[in-house]
Amino acid sequence: MTARRHLFRWTLGTVAGLAALSVAGLVYLYLDFSRPLETPVRSAGPNAAWLAHKWVGKQQPDAAYDRLAAHLKRHRITDAFFHVGPLQADGTIAASRYPAAAHLVQQLRARMPSLRTQAWIGQVEKRGGGPLDLSDPAVRARIVETAGDFLVLGFGGIHYNIEPSTGNPHLLDLLDATRPLTRAKGAALSMATDELEPAPGLAWMTRIAGTYAGFWTEGYYRAVMDRVDQVAIMMYDTALPADWLYGSLAAWETRAVMALAPESVTVFVGAPTYEEHRFSFDPAAENLRSALRGIRKGMSPVPAPRRQNAGVAIYAHWTTDDAEWRHYRETWLGLTD
Repeated sequence: MTARRHLFRWTLGTVAGLAALSVAGLVYLYLDFSRPLETPVRSAGPNAAWLAHKWVGKQQPDAAYDRLAAHLKRHRITDAFFHVGPLQADGTIAASRYPAAAHLVQQLRARMPSLRTQAWIGQVEKRGGGPLDLSDPAVRARIVETAGDFLVLGFGGIHYNIEPSTGNPHLLDLLDATRPLTRAKGAALSMATDELEPAPGLAWMTRIAGTYAGFWTEGYYRAVMDRVDQVAIMMYDTALPADWLYGSLAAWETRAVMALAPESVTVFVGAPTYEEHRFSFDPAAENLRSALRGIRKGMSPVPAPRRQNAGVAIYAHWTTDDAEWRHYRETWLGLTD
């Protein structure tokens, strides 16, 4: 047998072996995701939701605040991320964008004192096709000033959502500059985060490719969590084609990020309820049902005391219908009403 034939057969055997391992791995994930949970993991602590800009953009009737507070209370939402932006290129948000912000905070404080209202401040960086340049110290300084304006209005937290943030050192600088403000006000500093890389090198590959979103390394996750009070994993837009694949990834991400997070840091895992079908998102695969199942599986091995500082973040409040809220109450909260 010639050397070339030996090489061909070795290559063929290797490819066949890897294919068999891949198939076996997929079968295992499917069966594992389908298997009933050994322990019925339920909400044991905080939960969050991202809320629409309309609440700060225009003053609502008193009845609207009544309904909102009652709805958040019923679903045990402890942290409400209200969209107040987006940031302009210079790092500011025009006051005309949020004329009802202070009124919103006052109305919710009167109806639901335990709720932490957070200013959701976001934008896309230049490398993602947006207008924001975080590498500019002046821009970062104005973002911090903007965050301070919302704390003066009474918000109980600053929730940053700046993308893409994969490995961005200037985001760490922004968090360092913001932390003294939130601490002085007794407010939370929160960050919407990308997923942790499932395999070493994936974060590097997405950064090199210059993609809009990507993965974070363990080191970058630790660096961010050293600077914040909360992380909210944007556990969606994965481009996975099946609910069991997406749910399996959600389970792994939940378990892995919880293992990395200090006990003092709250971990929210995002659960999507929107239905905008695109290349990176298939609502038949990524939805509240598959997300909650994955999150519950991921949290099942986490010690009960640690789960008291972890929960679900609904993306988004305005896209969640009655049937989804009912499933959330039954599955995650353990309520039957």
